[in-house]
Amino acid sequence: MQRVQNLARRVAAGALVSSLSAAVPAAAVPGSPACEHVTLSWAGGSAKQGGGSDRQETARVQVKNTGDRACALLGAPSVELTTDGVPERLLPQRGGASVDLAPGRSATFTITFLGDTGRNGNEIIRPDQAVVTLPGGTVKTLTWRWGSVTRQEAASRPGNYVSPVA
Repeated sequence: MQRVQNLARRVAAGALVSSLSAAVPAAAVPGSPACEHVTLSWAGGSAKQGGGSDRQETARVQVKNTGDRACALLGAPSVELTTDGVPERLLPQRGGASVDLAPGRSATFTITFLGDTGRNGNEIIRPDQAVVTLPGGTVKTLTWRWGSVTRQEAASRPGNYVSPVA
């Protein structure tokens, strides 16, 4: 009987951790410092400045360690596209390996979004900023330059999401 109770406790604990992992943003790697001294910059992708597309686009973001010690990132950042301060949160993808950033080194992540010219009758947002919260809690802001985006908050298969840091 004791074995069954112990097994039931472990299963319940695993289910709790599993359910919480979907709600809790990625964190710094345990035992490694969070990446606090970083700069973010746009680093390519399929998106064109000013937008003008009615298809899925990508915008790659470079994260550069400007500090004097190594730091680590694990998972996908949280990204909110804001229009006059009103946020539209993009879904982070799960997974990813730990990325160690030595001083002066860089990593990237990708913002994937549905561009929208407004001709399709979709509800769109016209972001002016991308507010990025890196795993570990460091918050940085980038000026959004990729045009309008289809609103996706109720989509069953969202086209707007963020990849893990790689």
